[in-house]
Amino acid sequence: MKLQLASDLHLEHLARSFPGETLIRPAHQADVLVLAGDVAQASNAIALFGNWPVPVLYVLGNHEAYGGCIESVIDELRAASRGTSVRFLERDVVDFGGVRFLGCTLWTDYRLRSNRTQRQLMEHAGLRINDHRLIRTRNGELFSPEHALRDHEISRAWLERELSQDYDGKTVVVTHHAPHPLSVHPRYAGDPTNAAFASDLTELLHKADAWLHGHVHDSFNYKVAGCRVVANPRGYARNISAAPDVGSLQFENMAFEHACVVDIDAT
Repeated sequence: MKLQLASDLHLEHLARSFPGETLIRPAHQADVLVLAGDVAQASNAIALFGNWPVPVLYVLGNHEAYGGCIESVIDELRAASRGTSVRFLERDVVDFGGVRFLGCTLWTDYRLRSNRTQRQLMEHAGLRINDHRLIRTRNGELFSPEHALRDHEISRAWLERELSQDYDGKTVVVTHHAPHPLSVHPRYAGDPTNAAFASDLTELLHKADAWLHGHVHDSFNYKVAGCRVVANPRGYARNISAAPDVGSLQFENMAFEHACVVDIDAT
């Protein structure tokens, strides 16, 4: 099975100047499109990818919920995806042709190796990360690092349970946040903000054949504990106001592949 992978398209920033733009097109021979979060505002990605010619697997990023309630956005995505090509995954399992997909946002555990404690890293994230100013919970509270940690712990326990189940086929995990420190670019070495982007889930990686993620705005393709870890994020467009057309847009991640295909049979 061949999977087309993209994340962090941030189409919410293009919607006014380039309505309907998806930045990617169906890749040749891809059986499934995986969208690993930060695609568009709330459920707008469903309208953009709902008629994709192959099944689309989509996990929530942090930006989908900006300006809204995270629980409501999840409910909205589930409802909007019904009857479309998109399958929204938030602690959900889906099987396509002998490949098992496990999907969730994951968030992080704020335990990435650092000279700071977990509490200090959470406090730093609360001050530096927009998620904790722009997302609210159903009861009206700001979505805090404590909320993110709790969600991570729930998702991690869910992944542990699902990955422990026997399965006669390949297993692919899709998350928005990164599962290993190798998904942090060396230029960010020592930055305490890294703890809000990645966790170290090495003990789970060996139970999966591939782990696809987004969030970090740098491309990665490496192997840990026998698991292939891949990220193909587009990143922010730097010149939206000046670009006369989509082809003139300049993006953060110059290594982004418009037709990134991961061959699961080759992992």
